Amino acid sequence: MKSLVNILIFIQLLFLTVGFFGFFTSFESLFVELSIYNLLLTFVLVTISFYVEIAQYLKTFVLVFLLGFTVEQIGVHSGFIFGSYSYSSHLGLSFYGVPLIIGINWTVLSIGAWHISKKIHTNKWVNIIIASLLMVLFDIAMEPTAIHLNYWKWSNGTIPLYNYISWFFVSIPAVYICSKFQNENSGITKTVFLSQALFFTFLSAKIVWF
Repeated sequence: MKSLVNILIFIQLLFLTVGFFGFFTSFESLFVELSIYNLLLTFVLVTISFYVEIAQYLKTFVLVFLLGFTVEQIGVHSGFIFGSYSYSSHLGLSFYGVPLIIGINWTVLSIGAWHISKKIHTNKWVNIIIASLLMVLFDIAMEPTAIHLNYWKWSNGTIPLYNYISWFFVSIPAVYICSKFQNENSGITKTVFLSQALFFTFLSAKIVWF
């Protein structure tokens, strides 16, 4: 099991690293188009990493996916939850304006944030708050890169503060679901969360400051 997880982590980090440096080359537009395949590969690797406890993982996946995807549908079509925004075609197959990969990422990130929080504190409810804050920090790191690469756009060109507040409050039930169905096994989600957080932090720093 451990050797398989290490192999999956290696593959995930390899593709993420290639993608990271690709954005610093003249082939940036190509890597933008390939982003969806990197995200899908990550999802496949995460799913494989839970093969021993696939039942618990699938319960978590379905529930968090439905939560995240439903909230995004409401957000896109009403502008009420996160603000007025829309997704581009770079994130693959969409359903009523919301890419399916967005629901998938809500699941992967929520599981990862939950397991990271468990390393920080032992109380379940404190863990949920910590994990939800980690989700907000992830979104803060991701936004400049996502906008620059045209994954989505905000109608007035600025990110409203209540986008981050909403991320926190949507993350709470998402992480709570993870706390109900996930046990000690985190698959490769902790590595995925941390590596993608660093990926977006450095790319966003490049975009904002350089």
